[in-house]
Amino acid sequence: MAEENNKLNEPDGSKANPNLDGGGENKSKTYTEEEYKTVLSESIVRRKEIDDLKTKLKKFEDEKLSESEKKDKRIKELEDEISSVKNATQAEKIDNLILKGLTGKNVVDSDTAMMLIRKELASMENIDEKAVNKAIEDVLKNKSFLISSSDPNPSNGNFKKTSGDLVKDANASMVKFLQS
Repeated sequence: MAEENNKLNEPDGSKANPNLDGGGENKSKTYTEEEYKTVLSESIVRRKEIDDLKTKLKKFEDEKLSESEKKDKRIKELEDEISSVKNATQAEKIDNLILKGLTGKNVVDSDTAMMLIRKELASMENIDEKAVNKAIEDVLKNKSFLISSSDPNPSNGNFKKTSGDLVKDANASMVKFLQS
């Protein structure tokens, strides 16, 4: 009896009731495919009804607004749209200035360079061509790995640089070695 009470009591002292119907036994209910499809279709229908009611509520709220409130709401929407277009235009302008500044700089990975330059420009308030060029110079100076170099790779060791031509067979390789 005491063990049975312990099984039904939760750690917080409340009685455990595993089933929604109020029974104390753990019963797992299995559903047939037809029942599942019925519940699923009802759920879909209810979701559509909820969406329809939301749109009707929005229409009703819009109808309640006076003419001046409607105009104010429309003005706010248009102002938001204008600000988003301005921001997009400014971003495009900055990207074009960055690309213009990177041209001829022998940059290995322009995407990474652009990302780092944008990050550098984020802290600036007035962004113009001078600011972009200064940011490009700072980034390329600090991140030298972005610039390709014509210097020999230091990992080549003490060997002289070869032509880099691929040789197809061992005999041709030996002839080439003996000629040099």
